[in-house]
Amino acid sequence: MDAVQLGPIVLGWDRFAAIISVVAFVLVAEVIARLSRNPLLSNWAGQVVLWGFVGARLGHVVQFPQIFLAEPWLIMAIWQGGFSPLGAALGGGVVTAFALRRGLSFIPAFGALWVGVVLWFVLTLDMGARPEIAAPDLTLAMVSGTEFSFSDAPDQPMVINLWATWCPPCRRELPMLADVAAQVQDVTFLFASQGEAHSTVAAHLENAGISPDHMALDPSGALARHYGTVGLPVTLFLSADGMLAHVHVGEISRAVLLREITALQ
Repeated sequence: MDAVQLGPIVLGWDRFAAIISVVAFVLVAEVIARLSRNPLLSNWAGQVVLWGFVGARLGHVVQFPQIFLAEPWLIMAIWQGGFSPLGAALGGGVVTAFALRRGLSFIPAFGALWVGVVLWFVLTLDMGARPEIAAPDLTLAMVSGTEFSFSDAPDQPMVINLWATWCPPCRRELPMLADVAAQVQDVTFLFASQGEAHSTVAAHLENAGISPDHMALDPSGALARHYGTVGLPVTLFLSADGMLAHVHVGEISRAVLLREITALQ
């Protein structure tokens, strides 16, 4: 499972698992704090969540200084993903160290944290056991008038983005995706519009000033069905042998895109 849909909201399963685990941690800490009449435990849990989140984001930012120094406002674009587990651990660890010096009881604090961590591992247990999915035997029409055949694709990593003109996050990320595709070598890029006509896609690209290079038409949503994706946008990362290596659900940042491309090479 790569995503969960809650009404109109689609979350990547890893983000959903993180939210559920954090909520469980905070609730358990609050219950223990009330039963033991120890408000320090409740305050500590809130601080761990806050500074763990800040540390996770900053830990990701410092890995891509060339991107975030050029566009510092992207630091706040947390909906695009990009968090460092090490940064989260450092942020939460510093808060915990100060709380322990102030008298935080280790055992109940560890118990609450243990619940959140175990729940995270349980929820994400099947993510590492994803069945192997090969590239489809599919030929798509390109906006430029040519065709793209997966069977004739070069033996190199591939990035596939599923998008649509009616999808605001898709429209936001598409110029960046096209820019990266024009700069990165030895990677195949395919940006497949889902369920739309050529005229609709071509008009949007022209109005947005985006090159039609790498732009494909998937009017029947064949790629979404093949990979079992939910919602838009979705970015798929395929290794050089054509096997699915990673799925990013939702808007993607330049930093996360480059990180996943590097992981494929």
